[in-house]
Amino acid sequence: MSLIEVNDLKKSFDNLEVLKGISLSINKGEVISIIGSSGSGKSTFIRCLNLLEVPSSGEILFEGKSILDKKFDLNKYRSRVGMVFQSFNLFNNMDVLKNCTIAQMNVLKRSKQEAEKIAVSYLEKVGMSQFVHAKVTSLSGGQKQRVAIARALCMNPEVLLFDEPTSALDPEMVGEVLSVISSLSKEGMTMVIVTHEMSFAYEVSTKVIFLDNGRILEQGTPQEVFDNPKEERTKEFLSRFRR
Repeated sequence: MSLIEVNDLKKSFDNLEVLKGISLSINKGEVISIIGSSGSGKSTFIRCLNLLEVPSSGEILFEGKSILDKKFDLNKYRSRVGMVFQSFNLFNNMDVLKNCTIAQMNVLKRSKQEAEKIAVSYLEKVGMSQFVHAKVTSLSGGQKQRVAIARALCMNPEVLLFDEPTSALDPEMVGEVLSVISSLSKEGMTMVIVTHEMSFAYEVSTKVIFLDNGRILEQGTPQEVFDNPKEERTKEFLSRFRR
């Protein structure tokens, strides 16, 4: 059984239909990169996966249960399906450590001592252990994003969702964030990544999805989509990128 199953997902904002029937299975250990032009529906799709946007129709199943069911425990689900945003979404009034412990204590009911121990281990993993007590406002963009990834990992998620994790970063900081995500992929973390970084998508993905005008136009392995695209629109999109 898939971890997440998406069936005929549609999303409209007023009269604008942004997602036009997306169906997708996300299996344990997969790294799925979603590529496509701005406005193709990539961010809307990934935000629907944890109900930051509520779909207009269709279904999303997590381990066979509908996340749209009114009885579904959304807080528990969001602890198991972590999200990393392009704008970091850290709490600027807290230091790095507190950013990584607050959800553990509130949602998972861990003690402060346990939460801090877990936070420190993940901050070390992303190369941020020396900034444990730093103010968030003193960090660079790349450092903030690495803290955001550590914060998500602290919840021991089954799946990590990334919404353009490098798009708000200066070019020289992009590599440090991508290397963290790349190391997670090698450890078998299930991930769905909306990205404009084509070389990265080619290297880390098990599956690439090309979204165009609210639909999945093409999907397959990185070699299938990048090296042998079937659709003219995919060829046109990829012709602008050089790996």
